[in-house]
Amino acid sequence: MKKASIIILIIFFTINFASHVTAETDQSSDEWRFALSPLFFWGMNVNGSQQIGTVVAPLELDFTDDMLENLGAVFTFHFEAHKNDLALFAEYQYVNLEPSTSIAKGPTIDVDFTVQSAEFGAGYKVATWWGNTDVEPILGLRWTYQDLEVGPFGQSLVDSNESWWDVFAGVRLHTYFTEKWTLISRGDIGAGGSDLVWNVSFILDYQYKDWGSVFVGYRWLDFDYDDGSGPDRYAYDATQQGPLAGLTFYWQ
Repeated sequence: MKKASIIILIIFFTINFASHVTAETDQSSDEWRFALSPLFFWGMNVNGSQQIGTVVAPLELDFTDDMLENLGAVFTFHFEAHKNDLALFAEYQYVNLEPSTSIAKGPTIDVDFTVQSAEFGAGYKVATWWGNTDVEPILGLRWTYQDLEVGPFGQSLVDSNESWWDVFAGVRLHTYFTEKWTLISRGDIGAGGSDLVWNVSFILDYQYKDWGSVFVGYRWLDFDYDDGSGPDRYAYDATQQGPLAGLTFYWQ
């Protein structure tokens, strides 16, 4: 009941926000326009805790000291399709970490931690503030998957995986400083499988050609998730944050 109430409040907030601003429809183009950011970089730091059964372990992973050194594989992309004031977007991230540690007078413990996430959403420009900032409420779904294996000599003493879905709603702002420089600000909050998840990002984009741009920014993604009880309990309460950078390609 608590999760359902949070989701209803999120959706109500977005609809109410959209109904109280002045709608401005851009009739400049009825064609679909597309944008793809392949293999963008997110220098993720993880701070929080993870629980499997009755064991709670702190998560203090610094990208430069821990994640970069132990990175096994990474794959990311962000895709958007625009038509007039409507925007559809999708994003996928895959990160595999393979750290190892040694126990005093014991074997080396290998860890295999895989994190996958995907989101699907839509936005609609409802207003322009101050002549240069487009206001776009967004609504979507986010899927999260985590798999953790721990054990010596290729054996799995711990083997746990969890996946869940969250509904999220929020707002994106596109602030156009010039024809080439744009600040994209986004904030959203959600729930569902998670008790609560929130996401905030700021991205500065420089479009150097009609077909391409480069961007840098920073992102925070915070999960409060728990499921099960006793030996079957799994909990993840952590903030993932770090700098963003990448390329975007455009076509229509």
